[in-house]
Amino acid sequence: MTEQIESFEVTKGRKSGDLLSKLRPEKKLKIGFAAYGYFEYWRMYDGLRDQVIADMKIVADRLSKNHDIIYPGMIETLDASDEAGKLFSNDHIDLLIFAEGTYCPDYFMHQTLNNLPDDIPIICYGTSLTGKIDFDSDYQISLRNSGMMGLVQLTAGFKKMNKHSKYEVIIGGIEDDEVYDTFDKLIQVFTTIKNLKHMTFGLVGHVFRGMYDFEYEKTAVTGKLGPHIMDINIDHLMSIHEENGTADPRIKKLLNSAKSEYTIVGLKDEEITKAAQLAIAFQDLIERYKLNGLVVLGQHLIEAKAGSTCHLGLSEILKNDLAAVVTEGDVLGCIMSKIVKDFTGRSPFFGEWQEFDTSENTLMLLGHGFIDARECRPDRPIYVKPACENWGFTGNSVGFEATYSTGPLTMTHIIQDAKGWRLLISEGELVDSPPLKINECTLIVKIDKPVKQFLTELMHYGFSHHTIAIPGHVGKQLSWFARQLDIEVNWI
Repeated sequence: MTEQIESFEVTKGRKSGDLLSKLRPEKKLKIGFAAYGYFEYWRMYDGLRDQVIADMKIVADRLSKNHDIIYPGMIETLDASDEAGKLFSNDHIDLLIFAEGTYCPDYFMHQTLNNLPDDIPIICYGTSLTGKIDFDSDYQISLRNSGMMGLVQLTAGFKKMNKHSKYEVIIGGIEDDEVYDTFDKLIQVFTTIKNLKHMTFGLVGHVFRGMYDFEYEKTAVTGKLGPHIMDINIDHLMSIHEENGTADPRIKKLLNSAKSEYTIVGLKDEEITKAAQLAIAFQDLIERYKLNGLVVLGQHLIEAKAGSTCHLGLSEILKNDLAAVVTEGDVLGCIMSKIVKDFTGRSPFFGEWQEFDTSENTLMLLGHGFIDARECRPDRPIYVKPACENWGFTGNSVGFEATYSTGPLTMTHIIQDAKGWRLLISEGELVDSPPLKINECTLIVKIDKPVKQFLTELMHYGFSHHTIAIPGHVGKQLSWFARQLDIEVNWI
């Protein structure tokens, strides 16, 4: 008898017809490296061909240290250009890097591209032996530095043909560490874009009522950014919560670890236990539905049902790299959290534009009760205190009071409005400030622009009242990301 196929709505984590059975692992890109040298020069200068082969091998070897590189060897004829294109096609490369060890006519590159999809992502690497002009060198050295000229010719042709318009450019010496650091960051952007298409972000609840800045259209989100948005009924979460019950040994284990890791103030064990029970239910929900991100509405929904805040559960998810998480139904904020986590390997801070200080030219970002303990200042306790807001539980519940370590910071978010998609980028510095004792997580950020002007521009641009703050300066990576997806960038 044929087994009856049922929906994930009723299978409770067992195999279903409308949910993938396994979480798709995030994959590295297959990258084609196409390096060219012009055959005409070989007869003019003895030994030049061998030198250029060695130059291009340096690049291939450096790229191969961190990436899956397919390198057919130096391309020096049109036949070799065509064969390289066929090799890249057969290997289904995700990204193509062009370099020229000498000037080479652009039709060589076009012959390679003729074998590949029109939308293949491209990086043009303008090489130099050292990045300096050697005034004692001969013409052979000049030829080995002439590849950039060929790529200028190639990109001009792209513009005239209106083809391959989203290429990126890297310029620098073939042994310059900064060049390969830029390659790593740029390749991560392309990797994130590809992997997003296979991700699922689950939403329990809806956008908090009246927060029009977070309202979204699922088809537009998938079409522009890639992920599938999955609505998860509150009953799905609460059935897991009830099935686990209070006797689940993982709950007691989480209670004990919270008491040992954090400084608990004003909370009873039973109040932390309630938060731990919800935390384990969140983890089981992520595993059951193969989620890359979890968006929840705590207020008057989950908190009222579970009798506890979501904060311990969301903090545990971040600390254990289980998924990206946000609250208040901010689906786009969750996707941006995943993106910047990919770019840095760090956990973002999910905050709101809250207060400003004109004398210090700083902004205070107010959190949402949860935080990744790994990012918190090591010289201060991480407090777990009674949550500063109560949306439906009796007594007290868990809320975190902590801040991140000082250093560079990037603030970002994305919005789709009447004119299309726009991305916010702002870089600042997380400063060393006295602790704020408000039973909530906060960041104090110093910015270059006068703070009143900053907030005025923010509101004129019309970005949301949330911001995703990530340690490090990743504005350049966000700009690459936006260009590849035809998203307008607003720097503030």
